[in-house]
Amino acid sequence: MPPNEGGARPPAAARRPGRSGPTRAAPNVLIALAGALLAARVALGVYEHARPVERADRVEWREPAAGEAEARAGRRLALYCFTRDGEPRCRQMSREVFGDPRSAAAIERQFVPIRVLDLSREEGRNPPDVERLEREYSVREFPTLVVAHPGRARFERQAGYPGALATVQFLTRATGRMLMPAPRQRPGASRDSTAAGVDGGADGAASR
Repeated sequence: MPPNEGGARPPAAARRPGRSGPTRAAPNVLIALAGALLAARVALGVYEHARPVERADRVEWREPAAGEAEARAGRRLALYCFTRDGEPRCRQMSREVFGDPRSAAAIERQFVPIRVLDLSREEGRNPPDVERLEREYSVREFPTLVVAHPGRARFERQAGYPGALATVQFLTRATGRMLMPAPRQRPGASRDSTAAGVDGGADGAASR
């Protein structure tokens, strides 16, 4: 713009161009984007609560015959996990206990872990080893955990899944009890177990 009369230049405010449309709209776009991200995070949190992320089972499970042979040879306790594919409580225990690195490492140290998969629902009957073990330990629901020396009379049992903390406590108590000297039994007495969770809800002896 040419100088006006007297050689004076126009004021600086008159020389600055006005703000363009896109520049003024930028804050509104950012606010809308932030709102969308917040809504997505809330929705994801609700989804994760409703459908927890599956964690891989970290325990190295043995088949019944191989696991029992290993436990006998090493004079170690066996941890039998009686389970069914697709059973919600079995999946929950696998995710919360066997998928936890510390719990899985402790199980590997303390036991020979043996997975006993029930197939009666899918195939109408179980393999001989599974049928024998379910009868031997009076398994009637899934999951069921049994701590035992294979072939010996004493065992500790947790029927059902009372939660991760209660399950870890059961394994700790069961290990201590199984390592104690066996109480004397009357001739002809049945095998004893300590029932927990759905199988009684309190510690004590429960005959088959």
